[in-house]
Amino acid sequence: MIDSTLQRICRTLGGSFLASLFLAGLASAQISPGDLTTAHKQWDGVEHCTACHTIGKAVLDSKCLDCHKEIETRIKSHEGYHATIASKHCAECHSEHHGRDFQIVHFDTTSFDHAAVGFTLEGKHRVVGCRACHAPKNIVNEDIQKMSAARKQRTYLGLSTQCRSCHEDRHKGQFTEACSSCHTSDRWKPASKFSHDRSRYPLTGKHVHVDCNRCHNKTLQDGKTIQYTHMEFATCNVCHNDPHAGKFKEACSTCHTTEDFHHVVKSKFDHAMTRFPLRGRHASLKCAACHQNNPKARNASGELGFHITRFRLCSDCHTDAHGGQFLTRSDGGRCESCHTEDGFELVRFTIGDHASTRLPLTGGHLATPCVSCHPPNRIRAKSTMQFVWKGSIDCIMCHRDVHRAQFVERYRNRCVTCHTTVRWAKLTFSHNDTRFPLQGKHADIACSKCHTVPSDTTKAVQYTGLTMVCSNCHKDEHEGQFTVAGSTNCGTCHTAVSWKNLVFNHTTQSRFALTGAHERVPCDKCHGTFVVNGRTITRYKPLGTQCIDCHAIK
Repeated sequence: MIDSTLQRICRTLGGSFLASLFLAGLASAQISPGDLTTAHKQWDGVEHCTACHTIGKAVLDSKCLDCHKEIETRIKSHEGYHATIASKHCAECHSEHHGRDFQIVHFDTTSFDHAAVGFTLEGKHRVVGCRACHAPKNIVNEDIQKMSAARKQRTYLGLSTQCRSCHEDRHKGQFTEACSSCHTSDRWKPASKFSHDRSRYPLTGKHVHVDCNRCHNKTLQDGKTIQYTHMEFATCNVCHNDPHAGKFKEACSTCHTTEDFHHVVKSKFDHAMTRFPLRGRHASLKCAACHQNNPKARNASGELGFHITRFRLCSDCHTDAHGGQFLTRSDGGRCESCHTEDGFELVRFTIGDHASTRLPLTGGHLATPCVSCHPPNRIRAKSTMQFVWKGSIDCIMCHRDVHRAQFVERYRNRCVTCHTTVRWAKLTFSHNDTRFPLQGKHADIACSKCHTVPSDTTKAVQYTGLTMVCSNCHKDEHEGQFTVAGSTNCGTCHTAVSWKNLVFNHTTQSRFALTGAHERVPCDKCHGTFVVNGRTITRYKPLGTQCIDCHAIK
């Protein structure tokens, strides 16, 4: 009511001197609503009203900002809390004339939304007391720094959103980016937002899993701050020792990648540049098969297996699988005479080469697998095949003597006397060279008819020690009528051509010579039959030689 009356009077008087005297007296006596706060006490009195008030109008924000330049500056630059509520009048929050002890600033730190000032509290910032950050030591804005010590103790203005304004730069200026590029407000370590991909040395392969301090192990001049920038990384040797002791002049990346030092990229490394180009099976071997990472196998330069001094001979890397059998050969037993790098089992020793040995291959031997004649494990345990024999080369070295040594004395086990390598049943044997040449029907009879296969398989077919007596093979059709001293000589009368083809001469070979009419008489007229052992046979002896023995007396 008083304020509205005062305003009408002021409009009526129009600012005259009388109005001024009147207003001064009236304000002093009746118009002032109350004392100003301690902060504004110097403006007490009617004579100072216009410092804040404009006659005929409400308190203007511009009047407040004429004094509170720090607020004006932040509103104009759209920074800070007041910039977010610029549509409000100052007096709406900061009213006056309530007495010296009135708190003109009502600021509840427990409910204040810090995001309104453009700096959201996250992580550990949420549990830190306000004055831990809003302290005079952290003020960076010049206009706030010029305030009195008392005001700087009370104000919440003047801070920067940069981490360095409150926190010590632990990297001592090595980085120009904001701390939040790498760190979070939850914790300083680890720098979870940092990515080495943004650096000049992106991490790949095993470098990804290496602890930071393995590479960043140096400090700045203060001896405490870890060095992260201006690192040397142009060559691998900056961090890694050269395991090749300078043998290779090319960059490590010529052969290796960061995935694994022991894994050599064959597409990059060309073994053909060495004195041992890789061919055949050698090309598919793992490097460690030849270049063993054995601390006891260091060479003169200290390398672990990469500089191999002996490699020209197969025996420099491979054991002699043949147990030294070929060392006395003219080439000294060089493996490449028979083998290639495509595989040990791939042998280029040909049949023609075998012809130069003591046993040229012929007939069935040509199709016989090598292992059939060259058995393993005879030179030494778990060794390869036997290729060299001492002494003569006999069939029984590979083949079982099916004749059970029947010909040892005569042929000295020379199977080729009778057999060939074409097949076992194809014989070069001639019975004419024996004591019993085959003639007549005997020439057409199968061997097994005379040389029978025994039912006892442990016994061999008998070829030697047989007699030449006919009765050994043939049944005595005469039931012993011509047996002399226990033996019957069939050849006296018969030949091998035919049983019925006789060479018997009745005149010279019997006691009764056939003469005259006797020459025309059939044999059965004189030689009758009789039964022996259930068989009816012709009787040849004994017969009488008297006429009365055949002719009756008339």
